[in-house]
Amino acid sequence: MKTLSKPVVMDPSGRLTMPAEARRELRLKGEIQFVVEVREGAIVLRPAVTIAREDAWAHTPEHRSLLARALDDVRNGRILQGGTERRLSQKKP
Repeated sequence: MKTLSKPVVMDPSGRLTMPAEARRELRLKGEIQFVVEVREGAIVLRPAVTIAREDAWAHTPEHRSLLARALDDVRNGRILQGGTERRLSQKKP
């Protein structure tokens, strides 16, 4: 992704207009919510990610930790087949 630096003007009510070139580069269309961060004297805008309430459980630290463990098990061949403790990488008897 290329670096883009363009001046923008804030109107009296605090609104900014995102330059068209920046919107194209980030593939932003329509009305979009942003997260605003103030970092070391700079304003950082990131598109907000909205998660449906019924899916929020999947993004908890506890669930993400379990998922990371499961993926690590798969990568290292520690997976079960048909309720046995035989690794899939082992040959069948």
